[in-house]
Amino acid sequence: MDLDIEALHKSHKQYLTLINEIQLKRTRHEEAKAATLTVGYVISQGAILISISNRSALQCYDWFVPFSLSLLLGIVYFVTFWEAVNRWYHLQYNLDLNCLDAEALLVRIRRPPPELPDQPPLETEATVRLTRRMSFIGVLIVALMGFQGVMLYACRSFLCHGF
Repeated sequence: MDLDIEALHKSHKQYLTLINEIQLKRTRHEEAKAATLTVGYVISQGAILISISNRSALQCYDWFVPFSLSLLLGIVYFVTFWEAVNRWYHLQYNLDLNCLDAEALLVRIRRPPPELPDQPPLETEATVRLTRRMSFIGVLIVALMGFQGVMLYACRSFLCHGF
């Protein structure tokens, strides 16, 4: 009987390990995508800032051109960034659930049921990770929106008032 349970546990653990590896690859891909998007966004906004700092090319009444370009770039960036971060968040969440399932299965197999109520819940650590992840995403988005606001202000300010 114990041999059957151990064999079942081993096959289930191998299956969860395979799923976790695939999820981890997807998570890393989305993480890299978000980082690449952010670097590209900052470089593009820097190019706009450099172009408007050259006062001979544009006049004050042309402020709407770099402003519109920066705003359009910001909107496209935020849509694609939100999509990548949202996908990353959900993949990471599912990966955490798989790890919790594997841990809970191991606890159920190794300990008899009467001992389970004395154990601390496994979800508390996952909840803390989830909250940290959401906080990190929120702070990052607020910082990038602040950067976009500074860029939009700079488009008019640099051309009309100098720097």
